Amino acid sequence: MLTKDELDAPAHLQYEPIGTKAGQGHPSDVREFATLREAVHWAMNNEPPAGMEAFIRTASGAVIGPRHLEEIWSSLQGP
Repeated sequence: MLTKDELDAPAHLQYEPIGTKAGQGHPSDVREFATLREAVHWAMNNEPPAGMEAFIRTASGAVIGPRHLEEIWSSLQGP
């Protein structure tokens, strides 16, 4: 579970080829967001480029992959 401070901290979204580990493929340009919440919202509501999937790097340096993005998005939606 993410803390409020983590959700409110800056984050970077990047698309990478499907099936690669973060940082090992040929990534897209980095898109910066003021908060992790905004980055997750963008990742879940915008179509990724063909053959790519979203990864988000948090302010603490953690990398959140596609599977975890769905979990975070669900938790942000509430009951």
